[in-house]
This record gives sequence, structure tokens and C-alpha cells, in this order.
Amino acid sequence: MTGTAIDIDVVVVGGGPTGLTAAHLCHRVGLSAIVLEQRDGPQRSPAAHAINARTFEIWRQAGVAMGPVLGAALVPAEAGFVHWVTKFGGEVIGTLPFERQGDEMLAVTPTPLRNLSQHRLEPLLLAPELDVRYRHQWVSATETAHGVSVEATGPAGPLHFNAKYLLGADGSTSAVRRSLGIELIGPRSLQSFVMVHLAADFRPLAGPAPGVLYFVVDPASGGVFISHGLDREWVYMHAWDPEKEPVETLTDEHCAELVRAAMADPDVPFEVLTFGTWHMSAQIAERYRTGRTFLVGDAAHRFPPTGGLGLNTGVADVHNLIWKLAAVEAGWLDVAQLDTYEAERKPVAEFNCEQSMLNAFKQIEIPIALGFTSDVEESTVAMHAILADPVGRAGVEEAVANQAIGFDLLGLQLGHSYDGPLVADDGTEAVVLDEPARDYLPSTRPGGRLPHAWLPDGRSTLDLIDGRVPTILVLDGTRFVLGGHLGVVVSCPAGVWDEAFGLDHDQGLVVRPDQHIAYRGPLSGLAATVAQLFTLPATP
Repeated sequence: MTGTAIDIDVVVVGGGPTGLTAAHLCHRVGLSAIVLEQRDGPQRSPAAHAINARTFEIWRQAGVAMGPVLGAALVPAEAGFVHWVTKFGGEVIGTLPFERQGDEMLAVTPTPLRNLSQHRLEPLLLAPELDVRYRHQWVSATETAHGVSVEATGPAGPLHFNAKYLLGADGSTSAVRRSLGIELIGPRSLQSFVMVHLAADFRPLAGPAPGVLYFVVDPASGGVFISHGLDREWVYMHAWDPEKEPVETLTDEHCAELVRAAMADPDVPFEVLTFGTWHMSAQIAERYRTGRTFLVGDAAHRFPPTGGLGLNTGVADVHNLIWKLAAVEAGWLDVAQLDTYEAERKPVAEFNCEQSMLNAFKQIEIPIALGFTSDVEESTVAMHAILADPVGRAGVEEAVANQAIGFDLLGLQLGHSYDGPLVADDGTEAVVLDEPARDYLPSTRPGGRLPHAWLPDGRSTLDLIDGRVPTILVLDGTRFVLGGHLGVVVSCPAGVWDEAFGLDHDQGLVVRPDQHIAYRGPLSGLAATVAQLFTLPATP
């Protein structure tokens, strides 16, 4: 070690969307933070692209400049559908909506889901108030009596940090996780793919109802085209067997051949910008925490991309964690309650992982309906015969329709609920939904996200929640004094109280800084519950 140690509250290893969100949240709650990223800058190639409503809500609260972020997203008219096609630009054999992106969603969220490519997103998450250091690599960490001693290296040489907490946001191959000896549970490789990043204007192939995904079912050239801008940028994903085709044999020319084979008109021009390979996994870390070191995002969980849940789950991870770290440092939350991070977030990751796997496995119904076998020529003949037969085609359309839930996951995005020591159970039973991944029912039941409703001044009810301390919501005109207890008291108009929250006038809500409800019940019991849920500083 050389040089003077830098005192810092939080060291974040990894400058992807999860790590950058953590930095924003730290700034918002008054924790100093530094982000160490080994890349020389933000992501350059497309990766994740579906940004769900809850992630946008979190960024709103974290202070991210939302105008540029939303402005960079694809409009629903360009990314509102998923198509299954014989070849890209060929016959469409089935179509589904891609999530719920219409204005009707403004009734349940201020920020509906949008498609925004990660390589366009990351630069927009940077801000002058954040300390993000590219070309800096985390080396090691040692737990001390009062924090974590962190070693790193950068262009100017070794660095040493005296941190209170360390966050491993360094992706699926996390060096932080490996240093802790934490294993990933689940299959490491379900399938392998080659990803080809293209500069192209594919509007001639996209059809009259442009989609964000085009699944090519042709047996000889099957894959999926992903739009990152109809007239400028695409990705083609193609199944790849590294045993038969070593990565060393992949070239720009070979990848271009794969793309042309999947196009109905191979003369439409494009340029291969980059290509790479990846393995579809379904793994969750055996634990999320060792002492003062926490795993977040892909370092803690890896999902199949069928559902677009990886980035979004990571953002919600740090939203759950950062306020707790700040509360411990401020003295109003016992350090033992940091265990609730894993207790609350790991079940969400397990549910998301299971749903992603179900979505992936369900897609096998389509080649089955098309009569595919292991023989490519035989499968091609079967496909054309079945599509020409009304009964056979109806079976294919039914198989496509069965994929709908994989592209309609509102319940999973907004409906997850927590329980445990930071939620006061009010004795009510959760409503059992037929399809909890798809269906969302706003509720003030403790543990869930506060329902969104529009206030007369144009804000959302979510905007009422303080990101640093508990927020006590009461009916407008109610006389309630919190006294020496922790929190801020905010009143709600009667229309919201009655219609959106469905509460009696003598009831109140305690909402945690992460916008999840901690208490619902009589005002007479509210102060005592706040004192029970949170460790409070002594009242002078």
C-alpha cells in the first residue's frame, strides 16, 4: 500500500446501472461513496434494454435526471410488439404486445416501462456529484473492527480506502463474491449464444407494426433480432455450441453470414460493429452478505434474459439496502437489521429467476407446434406444411399466445412485498392472484409498494416519500403530532386517501424510505409502532 488512505462511507465495485444507482442513492441519503469500475468508460455495446416502471420510480426518488433518460428510450410505437417470423422480414406467424407501455399505465405508475439500451443508459446515469472512477480495479478487502479496508489500483497506482461498507456490484463473474467464497446455486449454463451488434436501418424488414423483438423460427437460421433503434442499431442473437464451434473460429464475416441467413432479404445492408458470446444462466448467491460487504445486482443473481429482469432486480436491490446503511450510520436502525437486505431481496430474486426460466422453457412450445425435429431439412418442410394448414397454423398461433406472460410481467415488477422485522403485520391476508407475475393489484397492505396516484399538484404519491427517514402519511386535515419520534408527517388529499389507499380517516401509514409500507392501522398505534420498528435516538 502506498499513499494516504481515503476515508469513505461506501465503496461500490462496479459501474453498471446497479452500481451507479447505488451511488445516486448514497448521495441522496448523505453517505459518501466512490464507484470503482475497471472498464475505461460506460458500456459500449447493447446489453439489457427493458427498463421497468419500478426502476424508473427508483431513479426518480434517487435524483436521477429523468428528462434525458426518458428522452433516450424508444417510444412504444417503435418497440411495442414481439413478432415471430419465418425469417426477419418474412412471414409473421404470431405477434404479442411487449409489456404494457400505453398511457393507461399512468394510473398505476408515473413512469411506464420503456426500452432503453444499457449502453445509452449508463452515460445518462453519470452526474457531477458522483465519484465514478473508470480504469480502477478492486484488488482486495479486509474487514476491520469499524469497517472495511479496501485495496484498489488505478492509472496512478495503488489506492487504499477506509470504508464503512463495501458493495459488490461487479457483475456475474464478481471478484468480490469470489473473494468471499460465496457460491452461486443453480445451473451455470443453460444455453450459449453469439451476440452480433449491428449498425443497420432495418425498417424495410421490420414491417408495419415495428417490434422490439423478432424471433426467427426458420430451422436453419433461428435466432432473435433485438431493436435498439429501428433505423440505426440492432443485435442478433444466435444459439451457439462452443464444443462444435470454438470461440476462436468466430469472425466478423462468419457473424455477418449468420445474420444474412436469418433475413428474408439478405441484400439489406448492415455493418457488424462487434460480436461476443455469453452463457444463459439461472443462479443465485448462497448468501448476500459477509459482515460489512454486500452483493448486489448480477453479483448476487443471474437470470435468463426472458423477462428482462436482471438490471431491474439489481436496481431494486440497492434501493432496499442503501437507506438501511444510512439509517444504521444515523443511529435509528440497529445494525442487526442489515440482515433484512438478504431476507427481503433474496426471495424476490428467486421468484424472478424462476419466472425467467419458465419463460425460457415455455418457448419450446413453438418449435413443437411447427413440427421440428433434429433434422433441419425435415423441420423446414414440416414448418411450411403446418403453416399452410389451417388446423396446424391454429396450433402455432396458440403456442405463440401461450408466451404472453413472458412479455407481461407487471405484477412481478410492482407487486413484490416484504415481511419480517421492518414490516408490522396488520393481520390481513394477502390477496391471492391467479398470475402473480402478471397481475398487479395496488394495496396498502404492509410490505408492499405504496400505491401510485396523481396528486392535485401533478406529483405522484410516491413523490411524498422521504428517501432518508420514515414517512407518516395521514389524511389531509388530520391533527397528528409525531412528538420526539423519528419521521416526517405528510398529509394526503381525501380523494387519494379514500380511492387510491382505501383507508379510514382515523388510520395512517408508515412508509419506509424505499417506498414500501411498514405500517397500516389506527393513528393511535402509529407512534408506538414506529418506535418498535426502528431504533430511535434518545429524545432530549
